[in-house]
Amino acid sequence: NFIGEFEKNLSDEAKRRSADGVICGHIHRAASREFDGVHYLNCGDWVESCTAIGENEDGSFEMINYLEIANARKLATKRAVKEKLEAA
Repeated sequence: NFIGEFEKNLSDEAKRRSADGVICGHIHRAASREFDGVHYLNCGDWVESCTAIGENEDGSFEMINYLEIANARKLATKRAVKEKLEAA
């Protein structure tokens, strides 16, 4: 409940200041959600959840989850090895 209230209160403050959104961290829980028209982003952390926020060239933000990326690479490597073995 504390984290949910924190997210809501921070978004309310951003709206009060006429901001489109807010980016924060330190809670160690990655999030990207909208509260009453305000985009709330929390980068999580790089140690426990292995998450970060990246900004794209068009100014949009993207949640980066290293564990998902690492698992996808591992799976792609396994497939490539399997294909090579089957072709041999």
